[in-house]
Amino acid sequence: MKRTAMAGTSVAAVVLLAGCANPFEAEEQGPQVPTFGAIQERMWDAMLTADTVSIEGEVQASEADVDELFEEIDEDETGDLSIVGAVDGSDSEMSFTAGDVSFTQRAIDGAEYFRGEDFASLLVSELDDDFAELVEEDFISDFVADQWVQFSTDDGGAVFSAEDFITTWQRELEGEDVSALQGTQETREGSAVYTFATADGSTEFVVAAEGAPYLLEMTDEESSYVFSDWNEAERPDEPENVTTVEEIFVAIAQENGWSTEELDGELNEESEEGTDQSGDDGVDGD
Repeated sequence: MKRTAMAGTSVAAVVLLAGCANPFEAEEQGPQVPTFGAIQERMWDAMLTADTVSIEGEVQASEADVDELFEEIDEDETGDLSIVGAVDGSDSEMSFTAGDVSFTQRAIDGAEYFRGEDFASLLVSELDDDFAELVEEDFISDFVADQWVQFSTDDGGAVFSAEDFITTWQRELEGEDVSALQGTQETREGSAVYTFATADGSTEFVVAAEGAPYLLEMTDEESSYVFSDWNEAERPDEPENVTTVEEIFVAIAQENGWSTEELDGELNEESEEGTDQSGDDGVDGD
């Protein structure tokens, strides 16, 4: 009887254990990682509501819209992009360099500033051919050296911002099949992250696994970005040694012995032609 009872107890124990999860197996399982679709809404929200950020990237000129500013840059050319400051662009700075061409823009409280050294070549390239022949680029370069050229945007907002880039990526990804991407968790530079990548590796997202799910790295075909200092990036200061487009043209007129009235006529005619052709005068880089 005792042996039978013991045997029965053993069978019951086996049945009971069989119905339980293996605690050792559970320990071996890694952390539960969401799909990209399950996390991306919170990711976009965290990014767009952040205060400041620093973005460094290697991007095609067409993606940063700089091929429309500089004829020397081909739309497929890859360059270095940098954006730092307020996400909404209110106090921020953007730089782009590709080959021999580089430019830096800064936005402070609704005013736009273009670094003078970069502005000279841009201005000459946008002038009417007949007018450009009368203007020496070296004179403009010397006049704006070590200065910033100020613009005022029509709506008081920045013509560039991290927010613009983020919303563009968000919109473009809505049409791509990336929601089902299954992530893996790993450690990069001492921080836990989720990594989501396509099978061919052409697209990859690295998202913070702890705290707010900020995007930390993104690779998309030929372009790649690194995001850092969320809410900790410094806002740029208002530049010193500032001039305006009007002051530049007055200096050009004085250099060539023209009256400002004649110069205004030339500029107005050029502005009207530029508006008829593209709807934009093209000088301020908007």
